[in-house]
Formats: sequence, C-alpha cells, structure tokens
Amino acid sequence: MSGIRRNFQNLYDNCTTAGATGSASFDGNSIIGSTSDDPFTTRTRLVVVSPKNGHKFIATQIVSGDTSKIPDFNNMHTRGLNDKGFAYTWSAAGPNPDIEPISSQAIGVPFYQFGQLLLSEADSVEDAIGLLESFPRAIHGNFLFADTTGEIALIEVSTRSLNIETRISDGWIGRSNHWISEQMGKISQTPQVTDSTVVRYDRILTLMNERECKVDLDFLASCFSDHCTLNETGWSICAHGYTRNQNREGRGGTVSSEIILPSKGVMNYCYGWPCGGNVDYPEDQVYQDRSWGEYLSFDLEKLDTGEYVTVDGRLTPLAISYLAQRK
Repeated sequence: MSGIRRNFQNLYDNCTTAGATGSASFDGNSIIGSTSDDPFTTRTRLVVVSPKNGHKFIATQIVSGDTSKIPDFNNMHTRGLNDKGFAYTWSAAGPNPDIEPISSQAIGVPFYQFGQLLLSEADSVEDAIGLLESFPRAIHGNFLFADTTGEIALIEVSTRSLNIETRISDGWIGRSNHWISEQMGKISQTPQVTDSTVVRYDRILTLMNERECKVDLDFLASCFSDHCTLNETGWSICAHGYTRNQNREGRGGTVSSEIILPSKGVMNYCYGWPCGGNVDYPEDQVYQDRSWGEYLSFDLEKLDTGEYVTVDGRLTPLAISYLAQRK
C-alpha cells in the first residue's frame, strides 16, 4: 500500500488548467488551456489523428521516455480539439486507494483509450459528460470541457465516482490537481496548504479574479508562464522542478502548454516551459533547453493527419510546411 500512496501523492505535482466563456472571454466564446506537467523524462508530442470511425482531432499525446516509471496515462491524448469544435484538457487527481481503486487497479476504459474516445466521439460538452457517465472507468482527474456553444464544464472524475463540479456559459474557471467539491473530497486525501496543487490553485484563482482584461490567448499564456509563488513556496504554475528539499525525483515540471479556441478550430501549442526559461539542472531537466517560450497556432481544418511536433520539441516536415503556408 505504501507504493500506492506515494503514487497518489505524486498526482499533486502536475498540471494547472483554466478557461473562460461569455462575458469573461475576449470574444464571448469558450477558451481553455493548461500546462502539461510531468517528470521531465515524460514528454508530449503534437499529433493530428483521423480515426476510421470518428472525428478528426489534434491533440497533445503523452510519451514516457523512462521505461522504469511509465505512468498510467502514457500515450494518452491529454488535451485536444476535434473537428466538431469539442475541446478538452485534463489535470491529474486521484482517490484515496482505501476508498476507491486508483486507475491501475480499476477495471474499465484506461487513460490512453479514454482521451481518444472523447475526441473522436464527442460533439459537445453534453456528449463528453455522457461518455464519462456511460463507460466503466479506469481513469481519474479533473476534466475541463468546452465547445462551440460557449459552454465549459469541469468534471471531477474517479474510477467509481463522478461530479459535475462546474458547468457554465458565462464566467471563468481555474483548477489544479485536487478535487474541491464536498462529494469528491470524501473519497480523496486532503492536500496541505503547502502542497503544489494548493499553491497553484490559489494562484490561478488570483490571476483569473484580479485580471484587468478579458481572457484571451495572451492572458492565459501569461498565467501559464507565472512564477510569482516560487520563491515563497517552492512551487509555481510554470514549473521548473524547484522544490525546497531539492529532491531530484521531484524535478518534474511543465513539459508543454496548450491553449484551445473551439469556435475558431485552433489549438495553440508551446513545447517546454511557456516562459522560455533557462535550464539550471541539465541532468534532471532533460529536453527543457529546447523550450520554445511561445505558442504556435494550429488550425485543425488545414492540417493533414500525422505528427507535427516530436517529443524532443522539433517541428516535423508537416509542421514546417503548414507554418510556411500561413506566412
């Protein structure tokens, strides 16, 4: 059981998500985004997939480079947008394994299949919620959905429990790696105020609440590049793996970031740190020296099927051709 608990606690060190719609959004439509935070040996790549029976979609896919520590969500399409204008992103959160089974112990659709299921089958937020409710699940986390109607929703999901925590057509949302509802709190362990997930949750709420503009690409990019809490707490939204105990095993961080505009059919992707910062621990922060520090925009309608960004942050010939045509 000790190993299970250690894995559960690691879920607290992952992604930050945010979104807005209606009067909070720059154009009245939905916009969602996230950081993808993982061990630095676990990378993301950007792909366009055209299932034989399903919607075409663009997505960030997780690929673990450390075969000794492959996460349950390896190969999962963890953020994405399909050709119906449905989009989603995700942050890890998990149950207390004494109350509900974690993903590796559950019987149901696993992470890597559920991501593709959502993107290939859902036309809307309503459809996506239905898929979560309809299938046995070997997944858990905070799922942030958006569609072209302007609806966004945050679904707290466990292997046996599910809660529609927020569902709005006007307003904003920010979340990290724990469940905030009373219902889901009963099946999970309560994080400490000094944990990464609490620090980042408080910070994204502050940024969203105190903003002086409508939420747009530039604003979310600034949120996902934020380090304001780093010196005081050891944690920040743009995560470089700095921890107060300098635990090398804890040196995971932001390996990419995504901002999605469903109504425009566009996914914006940034490899590595959104801030474009420097590497301080080369042995631990592998590949981070290739951080872009900016987002590239990909219009799904104009993209062919295939890989656009590799796990080491290189643009493929497909991406180079597409970006050249846009100029």
